[in-house]
Amino acid sequence: MTKQKEIVVAIDGTGGDRGFLPVVNAVRFALALYPSLKLIIFGPSDLSSALAKAGVDAKRYEFRLASQNIPQDEDPKEVLSGYRKSAMRLAVEAVKNGEAHAVVSGGGTGPFVVLCRHILGTIGRVRPALCARMPSGPNHFTLMLDLGANASSSAEDLYDFAILGNAAAKLYQGISDPRIAVLNVGTEAGKGNRLIQEAKELIRADHNLLFEGFVEANRIFCGDCDVIVTDGFTGNVALKAAEGVASIFAKSSGIKRFFAKLACPDWLTPWQYNGSLLLGVNGIAVKSHASAGDEALAVAMVEAAKAAQCDLYELMKEELERTVSKR
Repeated sequence: MTKQKEIVVAIDGTGGDRGFLPVVNAVRFALALYPSLKLIIFGPSDLSSALAKAGVDAKRYEFRLASQNIPQDEDPKEVLSGYRKSAMRLAVEAVKNGEAHAVVSGGGTGPFVVLCRHILGTIGRVRPALCARMPSGPNHFTLMLDLGANASSSAEDLYDFAILGNAAAKLYQGISDPRIAVLNVGTEAGKGNRLIQEAKELIRADHNLLFEGFVEANRIFCGDCDVIVTDGFTGNVALKAAEGVASIFAKSSGIKRFFAKLACPDWLTPWQYNGSLLLGVNGIAVKSHASAGDEALAVAMVEAAKAAQCDLYELMKEELERTVSKR
């Protein structure tokens, strides 16, 4: 068996709704799950003390002091001009400088996307998008994007997302001809607003893409397609709605909890799929949910390591350069 190369992932230890508290257990879980993983952890001195107290193997991580935290709703101009010593910025810069293969943050989506686009840059003129694996059966996933990297999108942006999703499904999922669909209010050809209709025409006209038509939100987890394309606003709303339903099942009590578990199979448990890849930037960047628990944050770290291990960025860059050049 070929030995895996050591993968270094930079961690923003200040992000998330619960601060740095989930980071300690998440680091322990991630290091146990992925033996070839090494971490560079940026955060406050209290986090350093907590990691040492928890007995985390000091040979598997490096701690760097960065107590500055970027508010989730900070203005993009302030994000770029200030916060030079923030954990999020320093973690992204570690990828840019070649010290880390990937970065993971549970901080604000807006600041994270702004920093990644500014510091890492984008692949050509493709607009980056957040892409996540949506469970659609045991060991089967559908990629969905954009999930919130862009507040508004044009038809051309949705076409870019289709190209990004197509490349990711090929390289990350191993699907030779990914089936692509656009999220819509109906499956009929004439349904949807002007944005959806224009995006449909752009995607359908590209013979490098296998366009299947429209998919409705109630079919996201059914495996009808391999890639679901939507704008960032709609995608984020759909994702949060799905998470809310899952949370209701998970928080049931007594006999309701028993039947809820029967109704909700293990492969639908949300924390197993935490971590959205920011596709289209020059590097591997993973956004963890701000409210993610210990196990979920660990999953995001492992997903970043897996993406780096299979050289996802390099392969995607090659794929996009071939695809976009034919436009």
